[in-house]
Amino acid sequence: MKKTLWLVLSAFLLISVLAGCGSSGSAPKKFTIVYLPQETDEKGQQINKDFEDKLSDKLGIPVESIKATSYNAAIEAMKNGKADYAMFGPFSYIVAVDRAKVEPIAEITIPAMANSPASVIVVPKDSPIRTVADLKGKTFGFVDPVSTTGHLLPKATIVKELGIDPEELDNGFFKDVQFAGGHDKAILGVARGQYDAAGTAGMMIGLLESKGVIEKDSLRVIAESDPLPGTAIGIRGDLPDDVKAKVKEFLLSYDNPEYFELLGMTGAKFVEANDGNYDKLREIAKSLKLSSDELLK
Repeated sequence: MKKTLWLVLSAFLLISVLAGCGSSGSAPKKFTIVYLPQETDEKGQQINKDFEDKLSDKLGIPVESIKATSYNAAIEAMKNGKADYAMFGPFSYIVAVDRAKVEPIAEITIPAMANSPASVIVVPKDSPIRTVADLKGKTFGFVDPVSTTGHLLPKATIVKELGIDPEELDNGFFKDVQFAGGHDKAILGVARGQYDAAGTAGMMIGLLESKGVIEKDSLRVIAESDPLPGTAIGIRGDLPDDVKAKVKEFLLSYDNPEYFELLGMTGAKFVEANDGNYDKLREIAKSLKLSSDELLK
């Protein structure tokens, strides 16, 4: 009798262990996407809803979305289990990996922009500012503390071109610095005279011009960064492995040109993720003495 009971218990334990293999968390009852700050019209909302509905069909559970007020808020939502998935710029992605244990599930690449500058510094077309050196004593708009193209790269570009210490840039170089909270807001801040110059994603100027948000050729680029790896798609690390696999499979097979056009990424596609692609940015952040602890205070 004791032997039979031992065998039953052993079998039960073995089944329990096998059932837990391949899963790093309990099965979710819903899947939540957190969107980062961006301008989205009614058509854009419909395109996002179509994406969510198709992902829901793939996962077999409801997919809902929330909108973050900042990159930091999106990262905190992932950290606290209030969101499962987000599309990050490269710098906000590495901060999310560090602070929220986010894992890469895919990347978005734009083949036609592989050699284009990822970030630019812009001024009004009639501004007397001609070079990065002319920015000294001026007002400047960054996008967000953890924005790649709206903070990390513009700052790195200025430091590199002037050969100064990053601390000098933060202590008296500018007359005033503001964080706009979005690329569109940073660009509009320059167009409306809120500040003298701003750093933003290279593709955003053309996108806002095409939408009529700003007048064509109303801004002038005075500096550019190098190209970057693609936009990172992050997923909460403690989700079950089968959920991660389904999300990855869905993304790599997703083909809707309108969806990528909504993001200002015409001709883009989802590809396999590679965390190593972001190591150069980690080195840049270290050289600028920017840590996730400081950025997420």
